[in-house]
Amino acid sequence: MKSEVIIGIVIKGTNVLIVKRKEGEGNLRWQFPGGCPENQETEEQTLIRELYEETGCCIRPIKLIEQKLHPYTKKIISYWACQYISGDLCVNDDDLEEARWVEKYELNNYFTTSINEAVLKYLNG
Repeated sequence: MKSEVIIGIVIKGTNVLIVKRKEGEGNLRWQFPGGCPENQETEEQTLIRELYEETGCCIRPIKLIEQKLHPYTKKIISYWACQYISGDLCVNDDDLEEARWVEKYELNNYFTTSINEAVLKYLNG
C-alpha cells in the first residue's frame, strides 16, 4: 500500500512535536507534522524534508508505527517514530499557524479527534 501522507511522531525528552494548521481538515487543527512524498522520495526522505520545511527541526526516522486508512481524510497514512536531532522550533510553512512541543499527557488538550491507537501505544510505551 503506497502512503499518501507520512506523519512524524517526534519525541524530545518527554515532549512530542505537534503543529496547528491555519485551516483545519474537517475538525482537525492540531496534528502531528508530516506531508506528502515528492519525486519518488522514500517515506524516510519525506519525513526529513517535510519536518525541516515545516518546523525547522532535523529528525531521524526510526521505525514505522502503523499504516492505515485515515477515518476522516480517507488517505493512506503512515505514522513513523522519529528522533529529534537538532533545530530551533519555528513555523516555515504557509499552511501552519503554530508548532510546539507538548508533554505527552497533554495531547488530548490539543487534538479534537482520537489519537491513533498504535501511536498512543508507542507514546505510552
